[in-house]
Amino acid sequence: LLWVIISPVIAQVPERSGIALGYMTTPNSIVYRNSWSENNAIDLWIDIPNILLGDMDGFEMGAGTGFAMFFNKQRHFCFMIRPQISLRYIANGSSYSELGIGIAGSAVAYMDSLGVPNTDIYAGISLGSIARFNEDFNSFTLILTQERPFGILIGVMKYF
Repeated sequence: LLWVIISPVIAQVPERSGIALGYMTTPNSIVYRNSWSENNAIDLWIDIPNILLGDMDGFEMGAGTGFAMFFNKQRHFCFMIRPQISLRYIANGSSYSELGIGIAGSAVAYMDSLGVPNTDIYAGISLGSIARFNEDFNSFTLILTQERPFGILIGVMKYF
């Protein structure tokens, strides 16, 4: 019982520094991470292009950046908060550009103890506001929304 109480205090937290590559579902992106320290990193991502076929042909593409901050680090997990900005272009009928500003939060599970070193699994959510710009219209979503590029966040990152 004593070991269960004190193990989080003396347990070795896996090192997470350097660069990482991964995938995150929001907004369906390949992510590059450059660590500044054990507790924060800069994320850059490029959306996997979404090609629309059928009566409404088109495509969606985008990119973004965020500042990931990790806290409450334990032996097997921690938490992440990431303020972020996303730029997207959508061409389907009426083409428009999108600017998303928001924040992501997730639990992060270290996979080292399961035999997959330097790999993390993320589960959380991202919320934000979206501005859409076109020659004919502008629209703004001022409340926090789960609309794409925001939503349920599931991902994996591999550190090198």
